[in-house]
Amino acid sequence: MGNNNNNTCPDSCCTGDEILCIGIPCPIDIVLLGIELQVELPCVRLTSPGTLTGDQVQQLLGVLQGILGALGNLGAAENLDNGEE
Repeated sequence: MGNNNNNTCPDSCCTGDEILCIGIPCPIDIVLLGIELQVELPCVRLTSPGTLTGDQVQQLLGVLQGILGALGNLGAAENLDNGEE
């Protein structure tokens, strides 16, 4: 793993006008159950063909807060499993 001879990554795909954009232009090395994997996820993009209403923005914010909160809880649960507080 980590034998990527190409040390440069392309520019991110994000332009700044998306609702949400996550650009990971370089592959990520992951070991799962002792199996070496390489994940290539160049871009996750959420856009809207039209202008969002205030209610739609609030709905999206609620969903994103829920997702981020769940991710934070996963980290907290992992720390508790390791005996940390």
